[in-house]
Amino acid sequence: MTNISYSAFLQSGGMPDYLRTGIDKYLNDLLDDILIRDIAVRHGLKDVNSLRQLTVYLLSNIGTLVSANSLSGMFGIKSANTFLDYFSYLKDAYLLDFVPMFDYSVKKQIRNPQKIYASDLGIYHQNKITFSPNDGHILENAVFQHLRRQNKGIYYFQNKGECDFVTTHNGLPKNLYQVCNEINNLNMQREIDGLFYAMKYLNKEHGWIITKNQSDRFKKENMTIEVLPAWQWMSD
Repeated sequence: MTNISYSAFLQSGGMPDYLRTGIDKYLNDLLDDILIRDIAVRHGLKDVNSLRQLTVYLLSNIGTLVSANSLSGMFGIKSANTFLDYFSYLKDAYLLDFVPMFDYSVKKQIRNPQKIYASDLGIYHQNKITFSPNDGHILENAVFQHLRRQNKGIYYFQNKGECDFVTTHNGLPKNLYQVCNEINNLNMQREIDGLFYAMKYLNKEHGWIITKNQSDRFKKENMTIEVLPAWQWMSD
């Protein structure tokens, strides 16, 4: 994958019919079709409008934390259990995915908020209601999509430091990834220290920071962080 083709993917996603036609309305109609046919009809939901409002809200907040309790009362939905049902329906319909926090305690994983990711960035761009560039979260979403193709167990890490993705094998940490659109003087210490802390906490010697275009390497004690452009990382 080249940098140019990767930049196009970040804007257009991967729906074949949309890539072939370039008709934006196709992705709006596709979202409505999935919400009505694959979710509302299948699960006997009458309030499709609330489901759609929730879906657009979640799409507009990719890469951020969400919990059913924090949303209770929004979109005319009062029950946290209803939100959990809707999360499950959206995940089963391959519209959204939800990443839990890594912890060796399953109870703590369940109790903590999850991070939201869109299954297709084209659907995100055509249906979101945020007008900010959001480049960092778009890149993070793309990295998640690539990791999802190769890993069943994906988590985020949050303790004294933060790490965007922890992949696992048989329930144990495997690889750690931080995502940063651009490393600069304002965020360097936070991004690097957060990943080093997670590496030390989870006893991993190697970690990766995925960026838009930068390459670098950082060492601390017996740990090494590799900084790679996303397009290069996905091509390896």
